[in-house]
This record gives sequence, C-alpha cells and structure tokens, in this order.
Amino acid sequence: MEHPKKTSFFSSLYWRISIIFILVLFLFAGISIYISIKSADKYSVEVNQKLNWNLAHNAVSLINPKFEHGTVNKEAVQDMLHSMMVINPSIEIYLLNPKGEILGYMAPQKVVKLESVSLEPIYQFLGDSKKHNLIYGDDPRNPGEKKTFSAARVIEQGRLTGYVYIVLASQEYVSAANMVVGSYILGLSVRSVAIILVVSAFVGLLLIWFITRKLNTIVNGIKEFQSGNLNIHIPVKNSNELDQIGLVFNEMAKTISGNIQQLKDTDEFRKELISNVSHDLRTPIASIQGYAETLKLKEDTISNEDRRKYLDIIFSSCERLKKMVNDLFDLSKLETNQIRLNVEPFPIAELISDIANKYRIISHKKGIHLNVFLPSENPIVQADINLIDRVFQNLIDNAMKVCQENDSINITIKNESGKVEVSIADTGQGIGQDELPYIFERYYKGKQYSDTTGLGLAIVKKIVELHDSSIEVLSQYGKGTVFSFELLKIAS
Repeated sequence: MEHPKKTSFFSSLYWRISIIFILVLFLFAGISIYISIKSADKYSVEVNQKLNWNLAHNAVSLINPKFEHGTVNKEAVQDMLHSMMVINPSIEIYLLNPKGEILGYMAPQKVVKLESVSLEPIYQFLGDSKKHNLIYGDDPRNPGEKKTFSAARVIEQGRLTGYVYIVLASQEYVSAANMVVGSYILGLSVRSVAIILVVSAFVGLLLIWFITRKLNTIVNGIKEFQSGNLNIHIPVKNSNELDQIGLVFNEMAKTISGNIQQLKDTDEFRKELISNVSHDLRTPIASIQGYAETLKLKEDTISNEDRRKYLDIIFSSCERLKKMVNDLFDLSKLETNQIRLNVEPFPIAELISDIANKYRIISHKKGIHLNVFLPSENPIVQADINLIDRVFQNLIDNAMKVCQENDSINITIKNESGKVEVSIADTGQGIGQDELPYIFERYYKGKQYSDTTGLGLAIVKKIVELHDSSIEVLSQYGKGTVFSFELLKIAS
C-alpha cells in the first residue's frame, strides 16, 4: 500500500487560508480608509456649522438690513456684506423675504441660479438652537445640492420681515477644503491602516500556521491510518476544538482497531471451530456408520443381544452428535449477541430444587451424593430463567463427569446484600492450576475429559456475563472444584 506523503512546513492548506486572509485584510483596509475619509469630511462640516451657528444672528445685528415693502436697500447693506465676505471669504450671504425668495446676496462671482430657497431647513435650524444637529439647506448657486448654513430672523417693529441665510462653505472653498482634508485624511488613514495591516498579517499568519500545523498533524494521522498503520495515535495536548478532533479520531481508531482484531479473532475461532468440529463430529459419525453397516451386513446372523447393543451405541452417538450441534449453535448465537434476555422475577430455590430432582436418578446410579442447601427464605431473583437453567445443567453435568462413587455435589444459595450467590461445589478430581486459566475458553477440553464438546463452560460464562455478573472458580487438584456467581435479588 502506498504510504502518504509528508506535508511540507508551509502546506497548501496554509497558503490557501493565508491568501484568503490577506485578501480579507485588504478589503477591510479599503473599507476603513473610505469610512475614515467620509467620517472626517462629515465631521469637519459638522464642526464648521456648530462653530458658526450664531453667525447669521450676529450678522443681523451688524448689518441691520431694512426691508421696505418686501424689498431691501441693497446699497445700504452691500458695503457691510462685502466687509463680511472679506473677513470670511468662505461664506455666502443671502437676504430672504418671509417666503424664502432671495432679495439680495453676496457670493463669489455672483453666480446664483435659484430665486428662492426652501424654508423647511431654516425652520428646523431656528428651532434646533440647543440641539445643534447637523442641518443641510439649499445651495442657491448649485440647484439640487445641499450645504450647511446659519440663519436668523429679521424682526422689524415686532413682525417678521425676512431672513439672513448664510451658506457656510462656498463651492470654491468646499472643493479646496475637500482636497486638503481628503489628502490629509487619506495619508493618515493609509499610514494607520498600513501599520495595522502589517501587524494583523503577521499575527494572523502566525495563528494560521499554528492552526494548520495541528490540522496537518491530524491529516497525517488519518493518512497513516488509511495506509494500514492501525496503531497510529494523534498527540493531543489541550482540549480545544482541533484537539477534540484528535481525541475523536483516536477513539475511532481504537474502536476500529478493536473491531478488526475482533474480526481476526472471530476468523481464527471459525477456523479452529471448523477444525475441531470436523474432528469431533467424525468420531460419532464414524461410530454410527460403522455399527449401522454391521447391522446391515450381519442382518441375518446377528443376535438380538448384539443388535440391541449396536442400536444403543448408535443412539448414544446420535445423542452426543445432537448435543454437540446444539452447543455449537447456542454458543454461536451468544457470541454474535443474537440472544436477547427475557428477564423476569422467579424464585431461585424452586428452580434449583427442580433441577436437582432431575439429576437425582443419575447421581444415585453413580453413587454420587447430590445435596441442596437453601436459605430459610425463598429469594426472588431477576434473570432469564431458561438461560440460568442452562447454566445449572452445564455445571452439574461437568460435576457429574469428574465425580466418582461416594463423591458429593453441593448446590448452595446464600442471601447477600441486594444479590443472591449461587455455588456448585464437587469433591471430584479438581482442576490443575495450569488448566484453570483456560477452562472457559471455547473448545477447551481438560486433559482427562476428551469426550466432552469443550463448549459447556464457554456457554456458562457468556450467559452469566449477559446478566452483568461473572463466574468465579476455585479448584485444588485431587480435592474438588467450586463454581460460583451472583444474580440480582428483588427485595421482598
């Protein structure tokens, strides 16, 4: 299998993210410069209006224009308007009647295109003397454009005779001011943004490198796992999101490796099972075939006694074959989790008494003492009664095989806190210490008991584990063996 290539120090992922990051930085830099220039321009206009808020009011006091029958004495005020323009050449001064019509003005080059201006901004300005909000009014020299202004009423003999309307920045002044302000703000913004851009780029690229370095480690680990290295482990130092990815991958890799190992073990078990089954099935099948052929060939000459003997052997071989197949089938279902527990409450003492009664005839024939020791009360356990029955039968069958005449098999129930302990003890040959670690393995047979299937104790162990318990064994060769396990007790 092809091994994955090592990712370079600056990986393609790093460069892709870095280019996108730099482009975003330049975009935000441009937006920042644009906003800075626009904000500075608006700020300068607002400051200019606030500084000259009372300019029109002062002009009224200074000029004291006289409105006569809706007209103004232009000659009387022209010199004063001219003097104000000389002092502040950026302003334009207009005299308006109460309807907003222009009666007289003083403006650069005297280019005035409007005959009247809207009074709405003037009303707003005169009513906003305390708020000093930025207000725009009509520009008589440029129809459609708006300019900041100052305005004041002209009151004669207690009645409104007109307005003084002063545009605070003439067209020429605004153009020049915009160039100056724009140039200054642009230079300041460019310098500031350039510094921020360099610092941000350096810090950002460094952080991107740290992030992509972790990502590259994770990607390399995944590629190593893909190439067949099932023992790969991604190093995790912190508990952030990227390290969480590493942790999840490590757990996933561990699970997959375990599943693969389990599949390998299952495959080995299958091969071993097929080998053992083919060997063990051969003996009863050969026995059945041999005696059946004998009965067929000697049908006319064989005695009734021999015929019965041969038939008994054939029957016992069939029973052995049947038990072996059933054990294999049951263990296969247990190993593949196809058996679901049918848990129900039942009195454990009654089950043990029934099973013991079934074995008393066999034990009596062999001269084995089968004893049952029950507590004073009849405890109720929560378990699958059919599977627990199978456990007892397998354990008692094993005990019967290892016991001789005058040996004993003792079944004992003990009440514990929240549980019931069941033990099956025999005084048979016992199990050697070298064999004890292997007795629950599939298809393991003791040295002295080659006629068994080797699956009984494996089935017992799986059933007990399905009940969230474990089976314990204590044995001393020549003195006997004790198997014990616990079941959940229901409070009475």
